Amino acid sequence: ATVLSLATSPRPARRVPQRRFVVQGGAFVVAAAAAPRAAVGWCGEAVPSWAFFVKWDDGRVPFEWEGAKGEAYCRVVGDRAREAKAGVPPILLVGTPGLGYDYLENLEALTVSDRRVVEVVFAGTNGAASAPLLTADACAAQLGAVVRSLGVQKVSLVAHGLGAVPALRMLERQPTLVSSLSLLSPYGSLADLRPAAADAVRAVSSRGGGAAAALLPTTSRSASASCVSEAAAAAADGVLLPPLLDRNGDGDSDRLGGAQLGRHLEGVRVPTLLASGGEADIVDRSWEGLPSSVKRLTFGASGHLPFVEQKEEFLTQLVDFLDAADGVATNRELKFADLQSTLREATSAESPLRSAGAERDCSAYKTEAARKYCQTSTRS
Repeated sequence: ATVLSLATSPRPARRVPQRRFVVQGGAFVVAAAAAPRAAVGWCGEAVPSWAFFVKWDDGRVPFEWEGAKGEAYCRVVGDRAREAKAGVPPILLVGTPGLGYDYLENLEALTVSDRRVVEVVFAGTNGAASAPLLTADACAAQLGAVVRSLGVQKVSLVAHGLGAVPALRMLERQPTLVSSLSLLSPYGSLADLRPAAADAVRAVSSRGGGAAAALLPTTSRSASASCVSEAAAAAADGVLLPPLLDRNGDGDSDRLGGAQLGRHLEGVRVPTLLASGGEADIVDRSWEGLPSSVKRLTFGASGHLPFVEQKEEFLTQLVDFLDAADGVATNRELKFADLQSTLREATSAESPLRSAGAERDCSAYKTEAARKYCQTSTRS
C-alpha cells in the first residue's frame, strides 16, 4: 500500500479554515493572529485547551474506480506515535458526501483520546468529476484508499448523515479494515428524512439553490455562522451531492429508513453504535428490526447535529463506546480553556517546552492536556 505523504501534498483549492492553533515540535504554529479578542474556534466556540497540543496535516489520496481516476482530500488530526502507544486505531470520519468536513470539526476533540481523526472530502465535492466517481460506490473506494494510505490495519468508522451509505459499502466489501462502526443520524436518500425536511430540501433544489444548508439545520447560531456555512460553501461548485440525493425511490437499495437499516446491519460483526438527535432531527428515526447488539443513543435536546448542540455529552459517550470496542480506557480531558492564558503559559520563558535538556518539570501546567503533552514530549 502507498503511504500518504502529508507533508508534501498540495492543499486543495477550497479554503482551509483559518481558526487553528496547534503545537508542533514544541513550537506554536498560530494560524490566526492571537489578538486580544476571543478567538473563534471549533464551530464558533472558543479554541479548547487540547487544540494547542494537536498535530495536523492534509493531503490528497489517489484512487481509481471503474476505470476513472481521482483524488480524495484527506485531513489527519492527531499524533500517530501517541495513538500507537495507546493501542487504538484511528477514527475515519465520514460526513455527508458533497459537503465540506467543516461541520464535523467538533469531532476533532476525539484526538484527546489519543486517536487520530481522519476527515475526508470526496472527489466532486469542490468541482468537476467524471460520472463514475459520482456514486456511493466510488466514495466507498475512496475510503478504502484513505485507510490504506494511513498504513494501519483497522480504523474506527464514524459516519454521519448520508455518509452512512459509503461507510456501509466499505464495511461490506472490506470488513477487515473496520474495528467498530458508529452511525450518526444515518440516511440513504431523501425518503429516509422526515417529510417536512425532505420537502424543504426539494424546495431549495427546485429554486436552483444548494441543498447543503437544508441538510445541516442547527439551533447553534455560532455553528450556523461558521462550520455549517463553511461546509455548505465548500459544496457550492461541487457535482457530487445532487446525484446522491436523487436516489430516493422506494426500491433504492441504499435506503436506511424503517427496516432497511436493520437489514444492512444484519451481517455486521463489529461493535456498532446508532446515535441520533431528538424530535428535531431531520432523519425519520422509526428504525425497525435492528440487531440486538446495536447500541442506541438518543440526544433529545439536539437535532441532526448532536455533536454541535450537545457536544460535550456526545463526545464523552462516543469515547465511552470506542473505548469499550477497543478494550482500553483513554484520556477524557474534554474541557475548554481560556485562549490567552493558555497561549501565554505555553510560550512563556518558564514553559517546560522552552527549557533545555531532556528532563522537564510539567507540573506547572494548569490543564491535564498541557501536562500530558509535556510529559509525552519529554519521553520522546
